[in-house]
Amino acid sequence: MAFVMISTGALTQSGVRTLSLPRLGLLMAVGATLLVALGALAGYALARPGEIHVPRLISAPSQPRYTVEQLGALSGRVFRLESDAAQLGRKIGVLQEYEAQLKNRKPGTGGPMLPPRLGEAMPSPVDELQSELDRIEQHLHRVNQAAAQRNATYMFFPSRLPIAGVPLGSPFGNRLDPITHRLAFHGGLDFAAEPGTPVHAAAGGTVVVAHFHPEFGNLIEIDHGNGLSTRYAHASRLLVKEGDVVTPGQVISLVGTTGRSTGPHLHFEVLRNGQYMDPATYLAGL
Repeated sequence: MAFVMISTGALTQSGVRTLSLPRLGLLMAVGATLLVALGALAGYALARPGEIHVPRLISAPSQPRYTVEQLGALSGRVFRLESDAAQLGRKIGVLQEYEAQLKNRKPGTGGPMLPPRLGEAMPSPVDELQSELDRIEQHLHRVNQAAAQRNATYMFFPSRLPIAGVPLGSPFGNRLDPITHRLAFHGGLDFAAEPGTPVHAAAGGTVVVAHFHPEFGNLIEIDHGNGLSTRYAHASRLLVKEGDVVTPGQVISLVGTTGRSTGPHLHFEVLRNGQYMDPATYLAGL
């Protein structure tokens, strides 16, 4: 089998050439090899190994590069601040109010139009986030200090019931004395309870009295500071001694009927600078 090639020369002559199939295949293989070699040489000339030349049409301003570790640290700070804010909100009871303020807040912007200062770069979003986190941390620190101070004050304020869920007997103020049946002043509240019922400290403080008294019977007096103190009378048994530091709600004695008493109950008093105060104005839950 042969291929016929017609070649045209001058106007007055023409010729016919024939090529066999093996020779044509050889020529095509040589041509393909030459094309591949030329392509490789061109690629090497345009781009050397390890270098890529990209035309720079616009020179963008340099921006700071932030690593994954930096962004991860910022994310961790945000998560920790959210957790701290939630805990503080639960402590001081302002979380719902704070969320309502955030929901209803509509910040405004404005001011005179001034030209930008030359040479000052605009802060990046990450820098702004870091500044905002610093501000939030300082604010939470102040709130935490206020909450701690409030909790410390609450620990020494006699607001907890010494016995919960029992009926009250004689109230604070003048009454008919149960023994003499004459008008007399009652300096506290009576909690009617079964013998052996635990008596709890109304607040934290230091035990200054823990002994038997002819009228109060087995008596405990706790100094809470700031001129406040509480008394727990007629106990069948004392569970603390003078000098002990008690915590709010700690069991300090058991109900009894010792001293000047007509039956088992707790006689509870609150004194401020040595003056009798109505315990009902201090105790929560009455």
